[in-house]
Amino acid sequence: MDTYDLMKQALSVSATRAKVISSNIANVNTANYKAKRVVFENELSKSKQNLNLKTTNKRHIKSAANSYSYITTDNSSSVTENGNNVDLDVQLAGAATNGLYYNSLVSQLNGRLQMMGYVVEH
Repeated sequence: MDTYDLMKQALSVSATRAKVISSNIANVNTANYKAKRVVFENELSKSKQNLNLKTTNKRHIKSAANSYSYITTDNSSSVTENGNNVDLDVQLAGAATNGLYYNSLVSQLNGRLQMMGYVVEH
């Protein structure tokens, strides 16, 4: 998987994470609703550890060939008496973090595209 594919996947995961967080916030008062979350970075790290890519230069980027994401449900606890376990503060913090993550990915991608444009023009 090359850098652009990885960035594309990370942007997609960030969009999915935003939807999941929005759903959690929308269901903050729904009885027996269990919070969901997107798992991506842990799986990405695991897949990078399992790679045995050959590099010819120490500056080569080692990328993940089998990174993926999934949505999981937290069934471990209840925050309220009605069985709901959505913690609004946690969800709002997650939304803010995800927004920063998404913006940093977009900035990185824009920088790479500007460099490519510069190389093509000169």
